Amino acid sequence: MLKVAVIILIVMLAYGGIYSLMGIIVPKVVMRSALMAITGKTLAEARDAGYLGALSGERRSCGLYALTTTIAGFFILFVGFRKAQRWAWWSFLIVGGIAWLWWLIFGIAIGDKVQIPLAAIGMVIFLVGLLLPIKAFFGKKEAQ
Repeated sequence: MLKVAVIILIVMLAYGGIYSLMGIIVPKVVMRSALMAITGKTLAEARDAGYLGALSGERRSCGLYALTTTIAGFFILFVGFRKAQRWAWWSFLIVGGIAWLWWLIFGIAIGDKVQIPLAAIGMVIFLVGLLLPIKAFFGKKEAQ
C-alpha cells in the first residue's frame, strides 16, 4: 500500500504544482473566478480601477509560496514518506492539510465555484494518499 500511496501523493503534488505554476505564470486565469466571487467584478472592471496589477502580484506571490510547498512535499515524500518514517507522515498531514484545507475553506467562504471543486479534488487525492498506508506508519512493529 505504501508504494501506491507514494504514486497517489506524486499525482497530488503534481496537481498542486501545476496550479502553483499557473498562479505564477498566468495569474489572471487563476484569479478570475475568485475576483468575481469576492467583488462581483470582472477582470476588465478591476483593470479599469487600477487594482489588477496589485492583485496579479499578490497571486504570483501565493503561487510562488505554493510551489515551494510542493517542492518541499516532494522532498518529504522521497526522503521519509516512502521509507515509512513517521515524521514524514506527520509533515504531510500538517503541511498538506493546512494547504488543501485552507484552499477549500477559502473557496467556500467566498463562494468561488471554480476553486471549490479544484480544492476538493486535491483534498481527496491528498487524504487517500495519506490514509491508505497508515498501517505502514502506525501499525504494530514485528518483534525481531
